[in-house]
Amino acid sequence: MTTPRLVFAIALALVGSDAHAGPPAAARMFSADFYLDGCKDFLSGKTNFFAGRCVGAVEVLDALNLDTKLFCPPDNTDNLQRVRTIVSYIEARPDRKKEDFRLLANEAMAKAWPCRKG
Repeated sequence: MTTPRLVFAIALALVGSDAHAGPPAAARMFSADFYLDGCKDFLSGKTNFFAGRCVGAVEVLDALNLDTKLFCPPDNTDNLQRVRTIVSYIEARPDRKKEDFRLLANEAMAKAWPCRKG
């Protein structure tokens, strides 16, 4: 089991979800669908609350990653590249837009920039 999936499985167990039900729909304010427009605004150079919320979430995930090492982007990776990677990942999986943005964002970055073991 990959690390992001393991983290997701643990999160599901903590909230008492039925393992056979599939990923739960996130509360609207945490869903990928809710964040997506703000992330696209950021990519197009708009500065608004929702663009800031997207980047803020990505920066928190990046800071938490210093401890978890779920993804290992190159040192010169910036927020624009991170958000572009996340948006592309989510848009390629429209059936998952009701899932938690934070988990999908971590998954996207782990797929894009896996950490080398050993």
